[in-house]
Amino acid sequence: MESGRVVGGRYRIGAGGVGDVRFGQDIRSGRPVAVKMLDGAPGPAVRLRHPGIVTVLGTGEHEGRPYLAMELLDGYTLDDHLLDGGYRAAAVADFGAQIAEALAVAHRAGLTHGGIGPARLLLTPAGAVKILGFGTVAPAPGSDLSALGDTLDELLARPLPAGPPGELDALVSQLRDTRGQDPRRTEEFAARLRRLAAQPTAAEPAEPAQPPRRPAAAQRFWIHRRPGRLPLGRALVVVIVAGLIAVTAYAIAVTS
Repeated sequence: MESGRVVGGRYRIGAGGVGDVRFGQDIRSGRPVAVKMLDGAPGPAVRLRHPGIVTVLGTGEHEGRPYLAMELLDGYTLDDHLLDGGYRAAAVADFGAQIAEALAVAHRAGLTHGGIGPARLLLTPAGAVKILGFGTVAPAPGSDLSALGDTLDELLARPLPAGPPGELDALVSQLRDTRGQDPRRTEEFAARLRRLAAQPTAAEPAEPAQPPRRPAAAQRFWIHRRPGRLPLGRALVVVIVAGLIAVTAYAIAVTS
């Protein structure tokens, strides 16, 4: 999809994107969107509406290939955030509650995600978790709840202190052993996770986890810049400034 092309008579493709996802704009509303090309027709799950599920704004075909137009979000996946270490239990319980509440909506509709994992969970700067890929990922073996248990286990920083974090560890084990998609079971786990998120111990501060600070320009849907390496331009500036400081210090030492 070249920049400037209009998909579906409504979504103008802009600069930026990754893989088969491109940034664009809804020319009717002016709203920024993410346009994703699909290999097959989207599933009924794209009609789901919940704050924890990325909203699909429109579907159709472009040059014979199905596409989705979705809300464009700032944030990074939980998989990217794991580069900065695991999370304390209160934060993991909060993430788990948000995910389970969204999954409950799908399970009540008789739908599953089939690919829950850190790489398909977007954390926004406000601390909200959004599930990516509903209706577009190939289902994996096992259940959504079992996959959620594996995900929360991966997110937890260890060792866990005593108290509610230990209860979370037990709940995660139950999730990992859960099969099937009973919506009542999903809602039960969501409520239990929500209660644990509100019960931090003295070793677990009450404030919600703050996501690592990222360059604002890079915080875009499905664009995840790996931390740990300065861009070349910024690195050159750092080197030049350091050199000027060293020269100035030497001049002061010589003339004093």
